[in-house]
Amino acid sequence: MKYDIELPQEMIHWLRRILSAILTIGAIAGLVLLGRSVSSVDAKGKPIFLSPRLAQITVYQRDVRRWVANLKEIQSGLAELLSKPPDNILDMDEHANLLYGRLVNLQAAVDGTSVPSTLDVLHASITDAINASLETALRVAAWISEPTPDNLQSAESGLSAAMHLLDSIYQNPWIEKTP
Repeated sequence: MKYDIELPQEMIHWLRRILSAILTIGAIAGLVLLGRSVSSVDAKGKPIFLSPRLAQITVYQRDVRRWVANLKEIQSGLAELLSKPPDNILDMDEHANLLYGRLVNLQAAVDGTSVPSTLDVLHASITDAINASLETALRVAAWISEPTPDNLQSAESGLSAAMHLLDSIYQNPWIEKTP
């Protein structure tokens, strides 16, 4: 036995309107939530409007802050290696190679980034600081493999120069402020 249920046309029309309203409200709420999750916000947490150029600058500033923090951490690791006596050469060599690898990856990330024309000078400063740190890492590796006073002096002076370049990046107003 088969049962057929007939609903009045008015009820079907009314149910379609309700379903359409629910779907519309859900779509709007979903778009609002999506917009809030991907929108840039100011210091007070309010969304801000970014032109494409300003958005590129903001993204680049965020990347620079991350790169500078990584570079500072790597330089601290190099300084730590230089402060230890070279007693466990294998562990020190492994740590130096790890730091060198991180520097190479950092350099690749910096080189592969689109740079806003306004920040070309900052980009050059970051590149210089990374290159100086790479050279320092090689000097540290040379000191680990041959711990002479000359190699230690060379590594320490290279590290000092690399740290000075990093400190000059922190002085850049684009790092301190948001556009």
